[in-house]
Amino acid sequence: MRTVLISILVALLLGCAKVGPPTGGPVDKEPPRILSHYPESDALEVARNTKVEIVFSEPMNREQTEAALFSSPVGPLQLSWHGPRLRIAMPLAEERTYVLTVGTGARDLRGNALTKSFTLAFATGSQLDQGLVRGWVYQDHQPMAGAHVWAYDLGTFSGEVGLDEPSYQTQSGADGGYEFVRLAPGHYRVLAFRDANRNALPDTDEWLALPSSSVEVGEEEVMAGDLALARQQTPAPVLKRVQAIHAERLMLLFAEAVDLQELELEVVGLTVESLYAAPGAEEKIYVETAAQEPDRRYAVQLAFAGAPVQWDAPVRGSARSDRKPPSFVGLTRNRLAPSDALDLLFSEAMQSVALAGLWTASDSTQALAGDWLWPAPNRARFEPAEPLAPGAYRLAGSAAQLVDRADNSLADSLLTLSFTVGAETAAIRGQVQAGEEGRVRIAAINEDGRTYAEWADEEGRFDLNGLLAGTYSIWAFVDRDGDGEYSSGSLSPFRYSEPYGHYGEPIDLDADQIVEEVDIPCR
Repeated sequence: MRTVLISILVALLLGCAKVGPPTGGPVDKEPPRILSHYPESDALEVARNTKVEIVFSEPMNREQTEAALFSSPVGPLQLSWHGPRLRIAMPLAEERTYVLTVGTGARDLRGNALTKSFTLAFATGSQLDQGLVRGWVYQDHQPMAGAHVWAYDLGTFSGEVGLDEPSYQTQSGADGGYEFVRLAPGHYRVLAFRDANRNALPDTDEWLALPSSSVEVGEEEVMAGDLALARQQTPAPVLKRVQAIHAERLMLLFAEAVDLQELELEVVGLTVESLYAAPGAEEKIYVETAAQEPDRRYAVQLAFAGAPVQWDAPVRGSARSDRKPPSFVGLTRNRLAPSDALDLLFSEAMQSVALAGLWTASDSTQALAGDWLWPAPNRARFEPAEPLAPGAYRLAGSAAQLVDRADNSLADSLLTLSFTVGAETAAIRGQVQAGEEGRVRIAAINEDGRTYAEWADEEGRFDLNGLLAGTYSIWAFVDRDGDGEYSSGSLSPFRYSEPYGHYGEPIDLDADQIVEEVDIPCR
């Protein structure tokens, strides 16, 4: 009897067990899409009591999607969700064109964003406005996705640009592109910004792009000038932590990377000997000091670009000795031009010793002649006596001379490094199509951050010679004010930027290759 009962219990347990594939699976990286909408695109005679409906391909993050929803003309929106279906109630006037935009800030529950802004236009009357404006947004000469793009109708707008709501809104897509459709005829001012603090305003310490002129919109497509994001003001960095690493080093941890050239530091009662950024983590600044008094509290005073940085907590001196050996991090660049120096990066500040005769020759290494200097506490520079011939190099030498400030030797007794030297034999040629007179500056930047620049001739033609092989972004600007630098304009008081243009696709260059007919509109 007992055996029968056990058998029945086992059968019941097995019957209650869930049968099917295990939970989980691959992470969802598929961007959401819009499957359908109502009304249809470009619908006419839409009833004024119509509710707009947009159906996504999957459930969305409601807060982020609603923040990326814009209507033109601007007006109050009443939103309701039913799974992936969004319903929008909005006041509709007679004989008006309406444009609803879902920007690329809209995300699904996994954080995947729309790859391109979606725009739905319709009219309550018998015709639609026909204006169309297109353009691109760039930051550091790379396409910038997710930037807010605003357009002001200067004929009807009476507020302050950048502070009051615009006539039309959208966001840039994955390729940095944006477009405004179904605009009413008129003159428009277009700007873009990255809304880091999510207050839906272009603040002066955020990345902001101003136009070089207004654009006139009629019934044909208008290409607005490329918009180059820049900071109107450099915000003071946020200091998160200060601590003593050992008796002769402090560490400052900022919220983001900081420019050491703009940073001023005083530790009251303690001599500061040098500052440098941690390799690969430029938000972390090491401070080499004189010997600290154990447990003494030192006040830390900082300024950035002349403005005080808020920090009230003292740092306690350490008695800990530095016994950790330094390490060689690597070359700052592994692909060099013939005239380049070699910059060797170390994990911490080193003693600035003379390193003459460091390199030794062998069957697999070269011994190069040259001079040494220390441009930073943790960086040594070797300047070859002669330009290096193109090819592969391997250098090696004894690391015995390389010690940190506490006389700790490198973890490895042999210093070795490998790099290649390329031939500067490629070229890019073309013409900048500027819409106004003025000197035109053209620049090519490769994936290593190496920049080649020159002035175009009077007709905008340029010939960038002596380039290394690589992938290049090309951009240009019209130097209206003649100072040789790109001017990004001003929001308040408003001042237009200088015309900026970016060549759409990166250019891949092989050694000895010449790419011609590179035309860059610069409006």
